[in-house]
Amino acid sequence: MNYLLVTLAPGERWDYAPPVGHAVGWLAVSSGSLSGFTPASNGELLVFSKDEGIIALEGGPEGATFVLGSAVPHPHDLHLGYYSVHATAEGLETGERNIQALKEKLVALGDRQRASGSTPLYRG
Repeated sequence: MNYLLVTLAPGERWDYAPPVGHAVGWLAVSSGSLSGFTPASNGELLVFSKDEGIIALEGGPEGATFVLGSAVPHPHDLHLGYYSVHATAEGLETGERNIQALKEKLVALGDRQRASGSTPLYRG
């Protein structure tokens, strides 16, 4: 699996060539927009076709920051929830319950948005 945090300047082009076998691809725009062949705006999630082809991207008028993922398809049946995906029904139930508990904790903490907005910053 590949999981990339990408920032494109306005009009900047970038082609992502998934590794062989990566037929699952998606991206989520956290700020700005993408234009050209693959348009998308802040807050949108795109899922790409399963053809293993190149994903052509271009920063919109204000540029774009997004995460992009690609992977080999999962070989097992999946249990899909509202917020998560699991290999078993029991795992899904536990995961959804844990996500709800985390949501309640975050809501109780109030607005904790950083100057970076909705883009996470990782410092090592």
